[in-house]
Amino acid sequence: MIALIMAGGSGTRFWPLSRKANPKQFLKLFDDKSMIRLTYERVLPFIKPEDIYVVTVQEQVTLLNQHIPELPPSQIIIEPCGMNTAPCIALSAVFLSERYDSDTPMLVLPADHYIGDIAAFGKAMKAALASAHSQKLITFGIKPTFPATGYGYIEAGEEILPAMFHVKHFREKPNQEIAQEFLKNNNYFWNSGMFCWTIDAILESFNEFEPKILEIISKMNTCLSVRERNEVYSTQKKLPIDIAILEKSKNVVVFPVEFKWSDVGNWMSLSEHLPRKEYDNYFAEFGYVVDSKGNTVFSGKFVALIGIDDIIVVETADAILVIDKTKAEIVKDLTDYITINKPDLL
Repeated sequence: MIALIMAGGSGTRFWPLSRKANPKQFLKLFDDKSMIRLTYERVLPFIKPEDIYVVTVQEQVTLLNQHIPELPPSQIIIEPCGMNTAPCIALSAVFLSERYDSDTPMLVLPADHYIGDIAAFGKAMKAALASAHSQKLITFGIKPTFPATGYGYIEAGEEILPAMFHVKHFREKPNQEIAQEFLKNNNYFWNSGMFCWTIDAILESFNEFEPKILEIISKMNTCLSVRERNEVYSTQKKLPIDIAILEKSKNVVVFPVEFKWSDVGNWMSLSEHLPRKEYDNYFAEFGYVVDSKGNTVFSGKFVALIGIDDIIVVETADAILVIDKTKAEIVKDLTDYITINKPDLL
């Protein structure tokens, strides 16, 4: 059994804490351990350390070594540049196919998710690994607890394997009305972005639906210089695994799970999982409130909030973000502006 942790993202929605030099997965957002460290430790109870791999970009290898120093270089898969999850997974599967039997089960996990029940998570992962030899592509669906509009959904059909169901449809992020309908219907689940399959099952799927990706990886592996590898790898489309493979395949099943989960996609999502204090406010350090509620403050300074509700304040040495928490998704657009006008702040 293998665990593959995807850790090459840039985390732009968590600016100004998340930067190119220290992206989201390396931040300590919940306790004194980074998100990638927590992800690594989460799989240790059921995956041998020598079978845990991390795929990341070259620029993040030094950070990775700092956060998981026991991970040897031989278990770090270098992606020439970030091209979304489909090329990342294909590259990793090709790499692993040269080290393991083709029918070896593998988990694919993002490095930056929140899991609220580690025991339930481990039980679900082990059950999926045990079912991977069915040659199905298993995606984990989270049972919705509220009408979320920030997640994609999976519509489940008939039961194919024990507690695993045929995927009828992948649904894009809904509006509030549709999300309410999904919540009422027991066969819709949040798309978690966590997967389980065998090496050969996913490689066969790439051969069937996106052979160009495998062709580019094969060509890249013959290049003699880093520059050539980067140039060849970057010629492909930036495709998520859902669009490249899962939405096309008839071999996908959803495994519904009920542990507390979040992809921690933006500041608002994070604020929902932080311990709230007086009047539902959160301070990373310390502060004072008068007639203020629902606020989240990341600052090393004393911060006083008076007559303010539902804002997020994030301070670093060179930047301050103040945002209505319901507008947290706009931070991604802000980083596009900074890229052009103030690139030193990225």
